[in-house]
Amino acid sequence: ACVPAIQAKCIKSVNDQWGVFARTKIELLPHQLWVCRQARKKNPCRLLVADDVGLGKTIEAGIILSAFMSSGRIRRLLILTPAALAEQWQQRMYDMFDIRLFRYMSELDTPKSAFWQATNMVVASIDTLRLDYHGRQKRLLASDPWDLVIVDEAHHLNCDPKQGPTLGYNFIQTLLKNDKIGSMIFFTGTPHKGKNFSFLSLMKLLDNEAFDQKGTLAEHLNILKNYMIRNNKYNVTDLR
Repeated sequence: ACVPAIQAKCIKSVNDQWGVFARTKIELLPHQLWVCRQARKKNPCRLLVADDVGLGKTIEAGIILSAFMSSGRIRRLLILTPAALAEQWQQRMYDMFDIRLFRYMSELDTPKSAFWQATNMVVASIDTLRLDYHGRQKRLLASDPWDLVIVDEAHHLNCDPKQGPTLGYNFIQTLLKNDKIGSMIFFTGTPHKGKNFSFLSLMKLLDNEAFDQKGTLAEHLNILKNYMIRNNKYNVTDLR
């Protein structure tokens, strides 16, 4: 009966060393800390976090960022979200973890502003950046690589065998082909929408060699566990 309490104390002891508890203003849950532990084990980190809806994926992102920043693993960070969520991510990272992100606005990104060279911690709408208006992608690709790229609602990075990839999918591919991404973490509550090709295409962005879009899901199960985390609501508990 005392095992969960002992585990909780061990978790807290280890994570105190990461600076997570000192930075956050909320009570963290074991599954969130475990996600952070898995992310810390990989360098570079290529990971799909596919926890059930409502389990705090934004909080998990903040924990990971706090740990990575405390250990000096990241200097340049790019968080890509749906347009409606960019401001929310900026506010929550500041309120919960004291992480200060600069929100991308297209009017600030001009040929003379050197936005991408001057800004290292950015949250941006992927709906905006995927559209290459007025040379914005060229300016982005001319800047330094990102130590970590986080994509929220990553299931929108879709690739259909008949219709081809979405603009968002192409945008991430462009960053990868130009060596602009070190670590990359996808967050989504709906990783698999019933189409194996689309799901394996998403995983292929994380590791181009490990995943084959033409293969079956069964053929990838052994390696999938190295790239994907999925916590279910019925397994979640608190530190007590």
